[in-house]
Amino acid sequence: MLSSLTPGPGDPDPEGEGYEDDRPELVYNGTFLGRQYFPWIGYSGAGELTDEDARRRHGLKPRPPLPPPDDAAAAYTKAIARDADWITLKATVSTSADQVVVAPGNLQREWVSGSRRHFQYDMSDAPVHDFYAIVSGRYTVRRARWEDTAAEVYYDPQHPYNVDRMIDAVKKGLAYYSTAFGPYPFRQFRVVEFPRYGNYAQAFPGTVPYSEGIGFIAHATAEDDLDMPFYVTLHELAHQWWAHQVVGSLTQGSSLMSETLAQYSALMVMEKEVGPSNLRMYLRHELDRYLSGRSGDTRGERPLFKSGATYAVYNKGTIAMYALKDAVGEATVNGALRRYLEATRFQNPPYTNSLEFLAYLKAAVPESQRGLIEDLFERIILYDNRALEATCVEKPGGRFAVSLKVGVRKLQADEVGREQPLPVNDLIDIGVFAGSGLKQRPLYFEKRRLTEGETMFEIEVGERPTTAGIDPYNKLVDRRSDDNTITVTKR
Repeated sequence: MLSSLTPGPGDPDPEGEGYEDDRPELVYNGTFLGRQYFPWIGYSGAGELTDEDARRRHGLKPRPPLPPPDDAAAAYTKAIARDADWITLKATVSTSADQVVVAPGNLQREWVSGSRRHFQYDMSDAPVHDFYAIVSGRYTVRRARWEDTAAEVYYDPQHPYNVDRMIDAVKKGLAYYSTAFGPYPFRQFRVVEFPRYGNYAQAFPGTVPYSEGIGFIAHATAEDDLDMPFYVTLHELAHQWWAHQVVGSLTQGSSLMSETLAQYSALMVMEKEVGPSNLRMYLRHELDRYLSGRSGDTRGERPLFKSGATYAVYNKGTIAMYALKDAVGEATVNGALRRYLEATRFQNPPYTNSLEFLAYLKAAVPESQRGLIEDLFERIILYDNRALEATCVEKPGGRFAVSLKVGVRKLQADEVGREQPLPVNDLIDIGVFAGSGLKQRPLYFEKRRLTEGETMFEIEVGERPTTAGIDPYNKLVDRRSDDNTITVTKR
């Protein structure tokens, strides 16, 4: 993510809505110290309290929200690095003789003078935001290539554990993103370790400072662990398209085109890495984080196209984009994203907004499916899906007849949490499985059109089933997803 996949404690939120922190980074002797605003001329609100409870305790008024997505004046300021539009970047940096400097761009020259080591970088392949990191440290470097692009990881030699996974993620991500969305704009992609004073990674042009805590010393070995070094690397790489080519205006919902699309892009590569059935633990992770986040939002939840909250644009956004892909097809979604990127990449003001983005999605699907896009992005929709009964009887030839009863309820919430029931006429996954845990195999898995209330299905499968249910992979926002599946009993 542009700020972090999982923001750490104290990560700033200048707008009170999860918008990116565009402050320059401070690095001393290879140690990432954080970010600090330099004294620009004029007033900066970055130091203001963003927690509404804290503001109330100090007698301060609530912070005003960002302008709506279609605000004409706000369209002339972008959401990232707001003090400039696009720039070209050249940097000459000196450091200790035993350290390496990493900066955006192509290394033009390196030399030693006295006790100092000097590096000269030039980022002229494409325009960039006034938003970059310069890092120095005593690094070991793992180098690889994907076609004409250098893939490099700069790391502490005591932390080699996940470096190969990161390189693998870069190669697979470059292959997928370039094919699906468009060419990579730079000639290198570098991952750079920093100490775990914070647990996040941050995408700058072609360069990603990445905390040792979530990537380099992370230990994912159990089959139900999330492969965060691989997943986070994919997410940060995706920002080279979604944020460093396409950037939204300083309006509500612009994080949809950076964080949500980076999440979706990473998830598509992850799905090919682990398979659709194993992807459910990633979807469940996003669902749990979303539900937890919305429950603690004292400002009130907004639909995705107007939101900047972390739990919305990262967690709910992942679920929404995957559900859309699942319904209309990967090629349809990726085609819409490619056309949108071609129309908005490196654009000068006025900048794009979330309404324009949704228009590209709606144009790509039949009119009959546009209501799904409205449900996912323009409304706050919740489901109560339940598996109520599941039994089976053995038939001749080793086949089994399964009787499955499910219930479904659909609700729409407003921004202060009031809910009202909606009529249900939705295609929802119904599945019957063999095995247990992540070793489960689908014996039957199809979308079926459901209406509100209870529905009984009679399904025949080729071996003894163990579980069955509705929306078993958590593609819908269901506040109690533990009851989506149930053990199949033999009758």
